[in-house]
Order: sequence, then C-alpha cells, then structure tokens
Amino acid sequence: MRAYLSYFIKGMAIGIANAIPGVSGGTIAFVLGIYEKLTYSISSLPIALIKFRWKDVAESLKILIPVFLGAIISIFLFLNIINFSFANYPIPTKIFFVGLVLGSFPFVTKTVEKYDLKVFLAFFLGAFIMAIFVYFDINEPEINKVAGESVSSDFSFIYGVKLFFCGIAAAIAMVIPGISGSLLLLILGEYENVSYFVSNITSNFNYIYPLIFLGIGIVIGIFAISKLITILIQKYRTIVFGFVLGILIVSFLSLWPNITSLSVPMLAATVLSMCLGFLVAIMMEKI
Repeated sequence: MRAYLSYFIKGMAIGIANAIPGVSGGTIAFVLGIYEKLTYSISSLPIALIKFRWKDVAESLKILIPVFLGAIISIFLFLNIINFSFANYPIPTKIFFVGLVLGSFPFVTKTVEKYDLKVFLAFFLGAFIMAIFVYFDINEPEINKVAGESVSSDFSFIYGVKLFFCGIAAAIAMVIPGISGSLLLLILGEYENVSYFVSNITSNFNYIYPLIFLGIGIVIGIFAISKLITILIQKYRTIVFGFVLGILIVSFLSLWPNITSLSVPMLAATVLSMCLGFLVAIMMEKI
C-alpha cells in the first residue's frame, strides 16, 4: 500500500508538471526515481497482453495505474490553480520546481554508474540540445490570448484529427526528459484550448470529445516512444543517463527566474517556495 501511495503521489507531481508549459513531466519522473520503471512498464505492457503473460501485465499495471491515476486527477484538480499561480505568482511557482530539481540532484548523479568519455560526450550533447529548446522557449512570442478566447463552440472531426496528432507530438515530448509536452502544445497553438476544455468540462460535457481525440494521440505517442527509450536504456544505460543528466542541468538553469526586482515579502515567499520544492524532492526519495 505504501508503494501504491508513493506511485500515486509521484503521478500527481508528473501530472502537475505536464500541465505547466516549460516544465517537463519526463524530468519530474526522472528526478523522482520512477522514470526507468515507468517507461519499461509502458513499453512491456502491449507485448505482455499480446502473449497473454498475465503476471507481467499485473506487474506493469501495479505501477501504471497509480501513476496515471495520480497524473489525471492532479491535472483536473490543479489546472485552474496552476494557471492562477503562474498568472499571479509566476516567480514563486517557478522557483518551487527549481527546488524540486535541486533536491533531486543527489539521486540523479547516482544513476550514472561510470563517468568516461562517452558519458561526457552524451552529457554535452544533451545539454546542447536542451539549450536549443531553452533558446526557442525564451524567444517564443508571448501569447496574450485569454484562456478559452479562441475556443470554437463547433467541434469538427478535422479539428479532432489535428488534436490527435498534437497529442502524439506532446506525448513524445512528455516522455523525453527536459522537453515540455504542454510547451509543445503552446507552440502548436492548442494549449489554451485544451486548458479551457479541461477546466470547463463539468459545465459543458461536450468538451469531452476533443479531449478524447487528444487522449488517444497521447496514449499512442507514449507507448511508441517508451519502447524506444527502454531499448536504449537496456543497451546503453550509462550513456543514456549521461545524456539525460546534461538535459537536467540546463533545465535547472532555464527554470531560474529573475528575482532582482522582487519586493521583500515576495522574495521571502520565493525562498520558502524553493525550500518547499527541495523538501518535497527529499521526501519523495525517502518514500
């Protein structure tokens, strides 16, 4: 039961991260120590089902059910809170994730068992690729649309197909540490719409239809990319984790906000927020 609760809480953290543009759910899964288990469970589940290996199916579902349940619940419960926090308190909210990554560095560095030339090359490659994403993120024009402003009341099948492919693209970004699936949706012009659908689904149940198309794309994308990542980890474990470590270092630097113009109360809230993120990471590792 303790393990299920741990996976559920970590799933909630992954869900919250996936709801925030610029924050990678794959990064949060990695720093919380379940990335490898999660990708392996996702990639092995279809094969186990096809070959009727019910014991392997049960082992995968023991991880996937609490993680995905936690992620889905957190997205629906906290999306409005997250949007409010980022709109009104962007720096303390962002610095919370800085503390979360910072508190997880001891665990992350332990995943690289041996440092050699190949690992260092993989590290610099990961850091370079992430730096490119950070550059385009910084230079992305600011979107001034109010959430829901661009949402059409008419839902067409063509729009559903577009959301399906957006879901595949976002899922691939969600699985790869350092790349934000919600940021990719923002670049594709659908983040505000999806956020509006999720936030208002209780008042208009018709919003479930576009979310179904998006969800199918996300599921297909996650299963497809997880298999590839699992193969790479099995064959080149240390090199892959060196690559991911490079991504995480640059992610940490890119998350750090400008705090020079803060008032004293806001600076205190920012420091407390970072400490809270740090403590959450430590607690997750202890659990």
